[in-house]
Amino acid sequence: MHAGLIPRNRMRSNRIRVRNERRYPMKRYLLVSVLLAGMTIGPVVSAEPELQAGFSMETVNPPEGVFLAGYEYNRKCTGVHDDLFAKAALFFDGKEAVALVVIDAISIQYDTAKAIREAAARQTTGIPLTPERVIVQATHTHCAPDTIGIYGADEIHCGRDDAYMARLVETAAGQVASAAKALRPARLAYAETECKGWVDNDSEPDILDSSVTILLVNDAEGKPLATLTHFACHPTVLESETLAGSDWVGYFYKAMGSRPGIHLFLQGAIGCWIQPKTPERSYSLAQRYGENLAAKVLEAVKHPAPITGSAIRFANAVVRVPVENPKFQLMSALGLVSRPFTETVETEVAWFSVGPAQFATHFGETAPEYGFQTKERMKSKPKFVLGLGLDHLGYICPERYFGDSKIPHANYLTSMSPGPKAGPAMMEALQRIIP
Repeated sequence: MHAGLIPRNRMRSNRIRVRNERRYPMKRYLLVSVLLAGMTIGPVVSAEPELQAGFSMETVNPPEGVFLAGYEYNRKCTGVHDDLFAKAALFFDGKEAVALVVIDAISIQYDTAKAIREAAARQTTGIPLTPERVIVQATHTHCAPDTIGIYGADEIHCGRDDAYMARLVETAAGQVASAAKALRPARLAYAETECKGWVDNDSEPDILDSSVTILLVNDAEGKPLATLTHFACHPTVLESETLAGSDWVGYFYKAMGSRPGIHLFLQGAIGCWIQPKTPERSYSLAQRYGENLAAKVLEAVKHPAPITGSAIRFANAVVRVPVENPKFQLMSALGLVSRPFTETVETEVAWFSVGPAQFATHFGETAPEYGFQTKERMKSKPKFVLGLGLDHLGYICPERYFGDSKIPHANYLTSMSPGPKAGPAMMEALQRIIP
């Protein structure tokens, strides 16, 4: 358009704008910047933290001469049939951390668990791991050293070997520290299946949890870092063997070797009375059972379900459990066990989650109905009930097992139980901490 055709007032406006832009060259830039910045103001949605995971394992084989736990007194180790392990899984979301330690042992008593937790937290650097966030669980093999103290030369002499216990604590704690050094970005998935045919409830056959739950931990490229398998059954195919080993669990680990990564077996609710069928007491039968479970797992993980979310949450509660069984006080008075049993005993339950995956501990060999109730309380999948987690107070039986019960094996089970109030105390505590 020709300048002569532009109205005078418009020409004046243009001249003012040009002069202002020359005098204040940053003015328009700042105005635009403020406007653009204003466009980004609003609710800030925090990104899901990146999950890291690390794993480590080491053998905890005993020397010859150590008393083995279970079945009978004065059963001394004469060698090692298959390795016993302490295995650690550590999860870290950038802010919160939690560790799970699985030990091939008949039991990890609460005082031993606390020693492992404290040593693990002390040795672990680079992440905020406090002692209570180290969860310790036993697989409950009956071909491992006496970690309780009640399987010595006879019923009045302690069977616990102090040197072995010290090494067990140090080795288990060290695996957590090593897992922290192995942390790397991780992705989770899970699978579910069932394993039937060789496990019975010897007390109440109609109450049986045959489910198998598997947590898959892969690296950022999808390569397996670890597989955590949860199933409920006593590792008690073998009986009077004097060679250390983990019964069918050892064969399960061996068969899982075709899948890369570390494999952890997480024991479930096995009290009252979840046992393998034992038409014979042989290594070949233990092998058959372990390989059967592994085959179920390896087939199930071919079709995993993805897990979204990685935030770690944790809660725990210290509990005073009523002790109504005088045998427990007697074990304490004789010095068989390394903790005091009075009218009550201190123990603990814990719950944690990694994304939607949830874990809850039971402080003994719990009846399967307590496992079902705990799973029902947890609202997202996958769900893991860690039997013999953080403690082992014997059998945790429902009230109907006590007194003049006609339930098969009830007399034996209740003779190895703190009493009928233990189960309700445990479930009440879990209800308080599971959100």
